[in-house]
Amino acid sequence: MQKFTLIIACLLFFACSGKKTVSIPETILPKEKMIEVMLDIHLLEATINLNATTADKLNPANPSPNFDVLKKNNISKKQYDESFDFYSQHPELLIELYQTVLNDLSKMQAEIMNKK
Repeated sequence: MQKFTLIIACLLFFACSGKKTVSIPETILPKEKMIEVMLDIHLLEATINLNATTADKLNPANPSPNFDVLKKNNISKKQYDESFDFYSQHPELLIELYQTVLNDLSKMQAEIMNKK
């Protein structure tokens, strides 16, 4: 009887600890698109932090440099904000996105270093 109880307890534990799949609503950017946008935003932020940006990207007529990234990716600020909020509410998905972004940034860095 104790073995039976132990087996049932183990089955319940493994059944409950399985990975939950989260369905992404149609109004939210798909993972691949969100990764592209996040990658572009991080590259732009790095450029700004290195003071390697041109003055016309940061002029008063264009106060938000992220606008260029959103325009390039053909999405609105609202789409990006809603998507980022969604992924933030699902940390397992956000971690997955950032792992891919970091991997892509590392590959880019390695390519640049190899060219020197």
